Amino acid sequence: MNNAKRVKKRSTMEDVAQMAGVTIGTVSHVINGTASISAATTARVKEAIEKLNYIPNAAAQNMRRKENRQLGLLVPKLTNMFYSEMANAIMNEADQEHYTMMICGYEYSLEQERKELYNLLQNNVETIIIVNGHDDEEYIRELVRQGVHVILADRRSDEKGISYVAYNNVATAERIVGFLKEKGYGSIGFISEPLALNNLWDRFIGYKAGLEKYGYSYQEEYVHISEKFRHGHARNGYSYVKELLKRHKKEELPEVFMVSSDMLAIGVIKAIMEAGYKIPEDFGIVGCDNLEISAYLQPSLTTIKQDQMRLAQELWKQVTAYRTGSPVLNTMLEQELVIRNSC
Repeated sequence: MNNAKRVKKRSTMEDVAQMAGVTIGTVSHVINGTASISAATTARVKEAIEKLNYIPNAAAQNMRRKENRQLGLLVPKLTNMFYSEMANAIMNEADQEHYTMMICGYEYSLEQERKELYNLLQNNVETIIIVNGHDDEEYIRELVRQGVHVILADRRSDEKGISYVAYNNVATAERIVGFLKEKGYGSIGFISEPLALNNLWDRFIGYKAGLEKYGYSYQEEYVHISEKFRHGHARNGYSYVKELLKRHKKEELPEVFMVSSDMLAIGVIKAIMEAGYKIPEDFGIVGCDNLEISAYLQPSLTTIKQDQMRLAQELWKQVTAYRTGSPVLNTMLEQELVIRNSC
């Protein structure tokens, strides 16, 4: 009996072209968005890519990546203050080790995330760091299987072979509920952007776990997660809570809101105060990210501090471990509750 493992042949661009019934050039244009291709053709090419689990220039170029000292960094949005600060911290580590870095923003879109990932692979980067990202790991698993070194940042993973450095959002959100219980709040609400991003989902899970742990009942009417929100925009929190306060009396709303980001919380605060209510007397607010501006709001915002320098340092340990062949240890970073005047 032959016990040798069968090695699965890696799909090529030619395979995709053949399955889709197009030229190789057309496949390249669809992947890179470098030409106008009809919707029907684009759909056939994407379907072939998915069926074949095709990843451009993956394992075959692995050795060249290791010689390049070039990294790829995918962030949700370059103009978001939190992610721009994180990118700067990672770039500082890269500069010290004489790496070059290609930075791409995927605008919170899974499709754009994959497109930018393919673009980075075309440039033969040694390691790709995906900051946060969508809760869809199939294409990441395929990258790892084909020899691409991927590190997840600000996002955990339960998959073997996928390394990460993440903040412990579940435990932190649970701890916030306990803090609010000690402050005497009888009801706690949750306001968030769409939960497609891993860290926001974890904050919601931690919120629910905290309610159960500290004796609160989960009330769906206290949870406000809008699919219409654009991530990182204060006006989302403002417009949403403004409408919320028009539809409901104060007694129908929770006494304090946990808000998934500081930018969202800034809008929430403005809407509450414009409606004639006071913070924290009428409503308490807790944000997350500890943006610099949060200390200068009136009232100043209680929030969660996430050490971006520490995250960058831990990411760099993983980059170095990969290059030297050392074991890679996943890392969960604790967060700090910064208590100010909003609750």
